[in-house]
Amino acid sequence: MSSTGATVERLLERGQVMDATPDAGLAWRVERGLLLVHRPGSWRLALPGDWLNIEALCGLPPDTRTTALIPSRLQALPALPARGSHDLLTRVVHQQRQWADHLLALRSGSVEQRIRHLLDLVRQAVGGAAEPDLPALRDIAALVDAAPETACRVLARVRPARQSARPASSAHRSVLACA
Repeated sequence: MSSTGATVERLLERGQVMDATPDAGLAWRVERGLLLVHRPGSWRLALPGDWLNIEALCGLPPDTRTTALIPSRLQALPALPARGSHDLLTRVVHQQRQWADHLLALRSGSVEQRIRHLLDLVRQAVGGAAEPDLPALRDIAALVDAAPETACRVLARVRPARQSARPASSAHRSVLACA
């Protein structure tokens, strides 16, 4: 976590779980990246522009576990004046609708359609990069409700082969090398 003046920022690496303990009273805005937000019995994806830990603004304890699927940057939300609460509520309702739409697209249709939607979300999360780094294969498979082998075959079909300049390690191995 870094702080520049009044701005508090968190950088999360792929696979890093956001520990809420030091920042329990803060709400966060996703600036860049893609995060998986687990709540008992459900999950959702958080993209740039989405807000996390909104419960903190209402004085409620956090009941989520947030994991970065790709490198992500978060910025703490400043305290809002009372008259700003209407804008906050409007944004939160809009965000909830977006989450529902994404979940529906990731869980319905063919595996190829679901993976293409996920790839679009990842590109959106990194600012439109044509070939962004992807979440781990096990995370992709879980998000689109498919077996890892099926997700791997579909990814190999819908993504062009990439020439990697970095060495393939177990942590950064391309999902295309999952056979």
